[in-house]
Order: sequence, then structure tokens, then C-alpha cells
Amino acid sequence: MPAGALGFRSKGELTEEDFRDVLGPELEKAVATGDVRLMLVTPPGFGGTDVKATADRVQKLAGLGHRSDWNRIAIVTDSGWLRRSSRLWSRMVPVETKLFKPDEEPQARAWLLES
Repeated sequence: MPAGALGFRSKGELTEEDFRDVLGPELEKAVATGDVRLMLVTPPGFGGTDVKATADRVQKLAGLGHRSDWNRIAIVTDSGWLRRSSRLWSRMVPVETKLFKPDEEPQARAWLLES
């Protein structure tokens, strides 16, 4: 992916160490370049508790910049809960965010990288 674009694929539960050692440092580097574009691919069965835990951990990460540093977030998931609740939480996320089904991962990548 180009500078500022990140992709993460979770194969299971994300740990504190994953956030501290992988996700956090990579997000900080992307924010330093500006125009952050993030693609998250969730594991099968990703549910409501996982979403809340992930959001809480991301909010605790330092150095994530300001809204103007971010461009788009693409989420690839089979989570019915995440899809049903997206109208509510996407209004609270001040970044253009779009959900895609697992078989739409190529479309998610293309959308993420559009101007």
C-alpha cells in the first residue's frame, strides 16, 4: 500500500501487545505522513464486545493525530452486529468509513485508495 495507507488482518482476538507493539506504532507512522487510509479485516464472528474493546484500545493509543490527518477507513467484516450498528457509530467517527463483506476485499482496497 502507498505511504499513509495501512492494512491489518486480524485472525483472532487482538491483545494489548498487538495494539502496543504493532497497531499503535504503525498508525503513528502513518499519521506522520498525513492522509491516513486504514483497512481493517476482522476475523470471522467478530462481535459487539470485540468492537468496543478495539475502539477503546485505539482511543488510548498516543500520537494518532487530528481528524485532518485521516482520510478513510475501510472495514472488511462478516459481522452482522457491526453492519447493523454502523449507522450509529459511523456518525461518531469523524472519518469517512465504509463496511465491506469478506468477498469484497478487493473493492475495499480500491475504495480506500481512491482520491
